[in-house]
Amino acid sequence: MSLLKITLSAYFFPIVAYFLATSFAYGQTYESKGIEKLAIEFISEQLPTPTQAEEQQQVSALPLDTRIPERQCLRPLQISSKSSPPFNRQVTVMVRCDDLESWVQFVHVKIETLLPVIVSTRMLDKGVLLTADDVTIEMRPKHFVRAANIDDMALLVGSKTKRRIQQGKPISMFQICMICKGDNVTILASDGTLMIKTSGIALQDGNLGEQIRVKNARSGKTVLARVKDVDSVAVKI
Repeated sequence: MSLLKITLSAYFFPIVAYFLATSFAYGQTYESKGIEKLAIEFISEQLPTPTQAEEQQQVSALPLDTRIPERQCLRPLQISSKSSPPFNRQVTVMVRCDDLESWVQFVHVKIETLLPVIVSTRMLDKGVLLTADDVTIEMRPKHFVRAANIDDMALLVGSKTKRRIQQGKPISMFQICMICKGDNVTILASDGTLMIKTSGIALQDGNLGEQIRVKNARSGKTVLARVKDVDSVAVKI
């Protein structure tokens, strides 16, 4: 071996050894955001499949104190929680380093089940005839979604507002009428085999499936009819 190769080897190998030793000595560095991400992934991997097709799971972490410095660990971090599935909406996760200079960080993880709801795209005054441009579908936390909230766009388009609705607020059945008092409607009378259509006037507000009083425009008689959609009601004969 030439003197040059021997000289290069003498310098090269100690340098490589130094960097390897340095990397081992310092280990992996963890920022607060990285620790939060590990806690989120730990919980996310244990969540069950949503019970409804339209449900979504949203997992987030309460931000750690910005004053917490970067931390190092020579070994893989140990992540655990005293809680087990099914989780509550908030879970505490422990992230632990088990090297000589051990440390522990607790992360509070928030779990939200989201459901689709229809919200207004603008301020809606009383008496507005709703169009597709007035509403949109957004995902909202399940515990904020009320039974009266609407998730079917077909129920809204063509309905009227009964009161003012703020922009971005979920729309409920209490705030609209698919058929409103005074509306001209089509009365569908059926005995199961024969269908008769006639015109009428709604004598009260009603939404899908509700019974309302309707005046037959031809006979002048008042009948009880069930709301079928935004412009028709059904009666049995």
